[in-house]
Amino acid sequence: MNCFECRQLSQTVRTAEAVCRQCGVGLCAEHLRVETTELHHPAGLGRSTSRLPARRIVCPVCEQAERSE
Repeated sequence: MNCFECRQLSQTVRTAEAVCRQCGVGLCAEHLRVETTELHHPAGLGRSTSRLPARRIVCPVCEQAERSE
């Protein structure tokens, strides 16, 4: 799989190293954005939050769309 952003922006071919969690495009190391998110698990009548944050990878387009809300 190749990086979608490289192909769209500069017509170059680079191997993808990850996939965007939101839209599923392949991303090279230059274009991926690594973020963290809290994980919540059902715990009886309430909700338990994991002590360690989970990793999530998104593309620049999805990152920008999420921040614009």
